[in-house]
Amino acid sequence: MAGCALYMRRLCPHKAMVAIPINITHQHQMQPSSTFAALFSPPLLHGRMSSSHPEKKRYIAGVDQTDRVDPWLLADKDSRFAEFNGVQIHFKLSEPSESDASANDSEEHKKLGISANRLPAILLHGFGASLFSWERVLKPLASVIGSKTLAFDRPAFGLTSRPQRRGLFLALFTWVNANASPDLNPFSLGFSAAATLSFIDFLPADKAVLIGHSAGCIVALQAYLDAPERVAGLILLAPAIAAPILLQELQAAAALPDPATEPSSQQTGSHTGKQQRLLLQSVLSKLRFALYWALCQVVNLLQMVKTAIQAVLVILVPAKIAASTKAVFHAGYEKLLIAAFHSALAIWVIRIIMDKLGTRAVRRAWYDSTKANEYVINGYTKPLRSKDWEQALLEFLLALLISPSVGMQQQAPLTKRLKEVTCPVLVITGDTDQLVPAWNAKRLVNALPQAKLSLIKECGHLPHEETPDEFLALVKDFFSQIVSADAKTEMSFAPT
Repeated sequence: MAGCALYMRRLCPHKAMVAIPINITHQHQMQPSSTFAALFSPPLLHGRMSSSHPEKKRYIAGVDQTDRVDPWLLADKDSRFAEFNGVQIHFKLSEPSESDASANDSEEHKKLGISANRLPAILLHGFGASLFSWERVLKPLASVIGSKTLAFDRPAFGLTSRPQRRGLFLALFTWVNANASPDLNPFSLGFSAAATLSFIDFLPADKAVLIGHSAGCIVALQAYLDAPERVAGLILLAPAIAAPILLQELQAAAALPDPATEPSSQQTGSHTGKQQRLLLQSVLSKLRFALYWALCQVVNLLQMVKTAIQAVLVILVPAKIAASTKAVFHAGYEKLLIAAFHSALAIWVIRIIMDKLGTRAVRRAWYDSTKANEYVINGYTKPLRSKDWEQALLEFLLALLISPSVGMQQQAPLTKRLKEVTCPVLVITGDTDQLVPAWNAKRLVNALPQAKLSLIKECGHLPHEETPDEFLALVKDFFSQIVSADAKTEMSFAPT
């Protein structure tokens, strides 16, 4: 097979990136340069060389687990890798043709006789997904917006490397690679947000529009809050962000439709069964969120009890003793979580969950589950062929439960900082999303200062995969508005 070139780039904020060619002679065989001989070792089987004795086949979600390899060995021909804080991030980049780029200049820019400052887009996938989920729109999107589009795999997902912890209790977040920052957990939200901002420098661009899907929307929001001057706008697809919600609003959302306002059976005809199915899905979805809300209230109550006990201890116990006791309990809690997530039982549980629910969740994300064909399922499950995927997923979940990084200032929860997001925001959701209901997206729009909602009919949790044409049309209109606003600003400063 003819070879092609894959490039490893080092992402360092405010520093130039070095491209190092790596020859690909086969889809699954790569010959790295001697510079990366230590980084790219021969494929190992659970930490040892493959034995000549055949082992019993073991499958998870239909993927063979007996011969797993390093993630980069699964790269596609158009795959690229960039090093950021010691992590090799897998990404893909698409660029528009010159005709596509010039065609997207706004009328305001044409009047001025200047070329538009075309904004690139960075695409952020959701939980359990990878940049494969953007496959249908990555290239068409570059043509639509007339600028570069880039999607990357967040750590723990896709083909991005899985950094390993040195030891269980040596440090809370100390990692094997000496180049990695000891105070930034690569599986944390802060790391993904920092990598997103570094990719803006990589493009290179002053600003970019961040497009997040599901849990990727959280990364997009965090990146904006970390550097609002670098983000021109946000597009949030089926955002997995719990918007502020009151009890009476939840009760109203979970209420059944009034039969008097529903069409009669004569009007609906053959669509009665379909409407009943959609109604049942909507009710079940709202009940799930009602249970989630109730659970949150229980957690809040326990937090209030904990705070009350701490207040009593502050009054009754000397300050030095209280502070040392709190530190000991906090450290013990974190070590207990680390030990639990690094246990063989946790590995077994995560494997069972992925095997039983992995492909089922993918199909459930579609309005028309028949579109989740074998090609789609294989694309989503391909990363399960990587070594240490289950350990990386557990590290990602662990980072959600304990402090994301040592030494970083604790800030208010993301849902309490939504009013700080003052850039234009487009929220796109499907009307039959079974994972993140449309009514939650509506409340999120109300909580954001400059957001608008676009609802796609007969669409589930994956608007960019299930209805790519509608998605691209909405994105094009959103970009046009942003570029036109920038052009008017330029015109106000143009010489007369």
